Amino acid sequence: MKQLILGLSVALAAVTAQQARPIAQAARPSVVAIRGGTVLTVTRGTIQNGTVVLRDGSIAAVGGPNTEVPAGADVIDAKGRFVTPGIIDAHSHIAADSINEGGTPVSSMTGIEDVLDPTDVNIYRDLAGGVTTANILHGSANPIGGKNQVIKLRWGKPAAGLVFAGAPPGIKFALGENPKDMRQFGQTGPRRYPATRPGVEFVIRDAFSRAKAYQKEWQDYDRRKSRLRQGSGAQEAGDDVPMPRRDLQLDPLVEILEGKRLVHSHTYRADETLMLMRLAEDMGFKVATFQHILEGYKVADEMARHGAGGSTFSDWWAYKVEAEDAIPYNAALMHRRGVLVSINSDSAEHSRRLNTEAAKSMHWGGLSEDEALALVTINPAKQLRIDARVGSLEAGKDADVVIWNKHPLSTYAIVDRVYIDGQQYYDRLVEERRMTDARNEKSMLSAAEGRGPATAPQNFSSQRSALGSQPVEPGAERRELRAVPGLGGVEQAPATGPATAITNARIFPISGPPIERGTLVIRGNRIEAVGANVAVPAGALVIDAKGGEVYPGFIDARTTIGLNEPGPRGFEDSSEMLEINAAVKAQVAYQSDSDAIAVARVNGITTAAVIPSGGLVGGQVAVMNLDGWTWEEATLKPVAGVSFQFPPLTRGGGGGGGGGGGSAAADATRKYEDLKKERDARVQRVEDWIARARAYAKIPAAGRQMDWNLAALVPIAEGTQPLFVAASNERDIRDSVAFADRAGVKIVITGGLESPMVAPLLKEKNIPVILGSVLTLPTREDLHHAATYRAAGELAQAGVTFAFGTGGAANNRLLPYEAAISVAWGLDRDRALRAITLDAATILGVADRVGSLEPGKLANLFIATGDPMEIKTQFTHIFINGRNVGLKSKHTELYERFSSRPVGGRR
Repeated sequence: MKQLILGLSVALAAVTAQQARPIAQAARPSVVAIRGGTVLTVTRGTIQNGTVVLRDGSIAAVGGPNTEVPAGADVIDAKGRFVTPGIIDAHSHIAADSINEGGTPVSSMTGIEDVLDPTDVNIYRDLAGGVTTANILHGSANPIGGKNQVIKLRWGKPAAGLVFAGAPPGIKFALGENPKDMRQFGQTGPRRYPATRPGVEFVIRDAFSRAKAYQKEWQDYDRRKSRLRQGSGAQEAGDDVPMPRRDLQLDPLVEILEGKRLVHSHTYRADETLMLMRLAEDMGFKVATFQHILEGYKVADEMARHGAGGSTFSDWWAYKVEAEDAIPYNAALMHRRGVLVSINSDSAEHSRRLNTEAAKSMHWGGLSEDEALALVTINPAKQLRIDARVGSLEAGKDADVVIWNKHPLSTYAIVDRVYIDGQQYYDRLVEERRMTDARNEKSMLSAAEGRGPATAPQNFSSQRSALGSQPVEPGAERRELRAVPGLGGVEQAPATGPATAITNARIFPISGPPIERGTLVIRGNRIEAVGANVAVPAGALVIDAKGGEVYPGFIDARTTIGLNEPGPRGFEDSSEMLEINAAVKAQVAYQSDSDAIAVARVNGITTAAVIPSGGLVGGQVAVMNLDGWTWEEATLKPVAGVSFQFPPLTRGGGGGGGGGGGSAAADATRKYEDLKKERDARVQRVEDWIARARAYAKIPAAGRQMDWNLAALVPIAEGTQPLFVAASNERDIRDSVAFADRAGVKIVITGGLESPMVAPLLKEKNIPVILGSVLTLPTREDLHHAATYRAAGELAQAGVTFAFGTGGAANNRLLPYEAAISVAWGLDRDRALRAITLDAATILGVADRVGSLEPGKLANLFIATGDPMEIKTQFTHIFINGRNVGLKSKHTELYERFSSRPVGGRR
């Protein structure tokens, strides 16, 4: 029997390994013809009903339906699909097991080629997002870092098989905060020079001064040797000339001076960017690309004159002090000033959706579809000097081709197939069948071991459409989610005062079917009427929506907005230091003038749950409107519950190598039993506090000594408010449910990325989930590459109520796109809209006031030019509490200011 169990365990491990390391696709015929799709060539226009022929690793032909298809070709029917060149990521850290060298400020002797890891699962994950080529860069710990390596994502090949043969070599530089102080990377001991931006400049200038002297030594040596040979006529003459000492640190810098190696420099601020251009010009070389370049829009003219490209993030901002002035209009502004621009990832997660990262420059900056798609195809190819081979669909180029189910700039688009050098490396339907078979086999093996299936077998059905197919029963669901009256909160102004009428709109109430050519009337701060035949009140301000769409404002159900302020102001008030912080109120620290609030609301976010997270019990959750002169005016519900950070046994997971987050035990040196005992003791302390709160509530007020923590936990103990329990992995979620049963409390799971694994239990216990952020990597390597994107659809299929939460203070504006990617991977679109409106309001206990467009509810709503979950859609009006709050933010102000900078700047 022991042998049987051992054999099953080995088999189970083998299945897990198979999932984590899908093998490369079997060799395909040397000729492939992709027919019937919309071909986006990038450089030569769009071909409807086009044909792309791949032969012997290259593109043999690109044309219309009459393009000749060679006999014996593997013909792919792409009708209804879109065909593009492979996506190119100009800044990646996947496929490398180490990317920083902290021992010296100049680490040019090191190279990524030496640490390529072909087993990194993020290669496959990014491949499944359409990426075929990536520039793997050294980290940013050094003013002059290590050498890069351009690779193709040939999953299943050895390290040498990843290398993009013939790609010009490059090197990573780094400016700004990262190379200033190595302590941020965990380095111990004495601080390493430099510690300032002027010091970074000196390190680079000094290194190139030494390189020039070194270059001259070798040039002098070569000249002396050549003269001696010419004088004697003998080839061996000059062999006695002393050879200079070889310096591996300076050799790459000499290659830069000779134009043989490209410089890719990490930079954020405009001042440091300008500094390196001037230094490079002084030393006689050019910067090929500035990476990140978040303030590139401030020095775009200077970059264009220098000839430097800009490889930037689409919309990252506020995650560190030097990213405070980052704006999502950056790529468009640089492009319009003549800079060659690409959008990069710097992240295994972002790389697998670079198509929609590029689309953001249509929303923020107004780029055309062709211009946006070029940001992740031909433009990075030009920056890496490989555009003669990749970046567009042209005869003679490498056969790196992606087939999409929808236009790649749609938030609902996913990859069907990927070819590299004409060989198929990814097929979505094959992958789904493989994952279904592997999961079912694992469940069978687990059951045979007597443990029962760890999770319910999943069926990744290939029949599910991109827009989802889960049936919704509107009547039943509406009854379940109907608002409960009488919920407490700050008093709102009465529905009196001037009226505003939004006319000629397609209205989505959420609580009912869409209304075509409808009218919505706002009076004071409330919705007075909504319908197809609503009369416009006399004297009302009329807004003609011109066929636009009206929705209730989106609700971000899990944030720290208002508590954590990005940038130089830099306050962080979301995490208190004690273990039990139930008395701490998020509401009173809400900074109503935070830059992040306006940034979020101009993308349709009108309400947010602000969840503190310190210790075990983090504090009281507040529901806030994203408008108000003070926190009192912004408060929608002062206390929606109390947060509880369920203590995990493990941290991280699923990141893979390089750019991933890693996967490690909380303490690898300790036994599981010891960790569990410690964790259980912490959970027990919270149970004890709840029991004490229950007893505290029974003491007559006159004889009760005030205890603010216990008082805050009384509504939890009595079941009138939930605990918002932060738990992400399957085991912690199961243990959280068991805790709730023992403690006799209601809970809401927050985070919950593995909640689909326990969906039947959550449904049985009627426990809702605030999911997210789903724009993240899978928590385990053996999960489907789109596991986080599928999570919402699987919860919906199981009947679990859920909402979405972005989790922070900077990326709240991405909330509709969290819902959209869930729709792309199977969630019903109507259910997605409910999750960021009415279902979120219901979970937070504010559905009597917000979440749907109904008479009597607060006028939190917006007008959009189309589907608000599509990145290309523009928001034209935002109303919060009846007030048109406008579309201004710090980002629009910087955009307008630098759009008007005189062309050419001043020298």
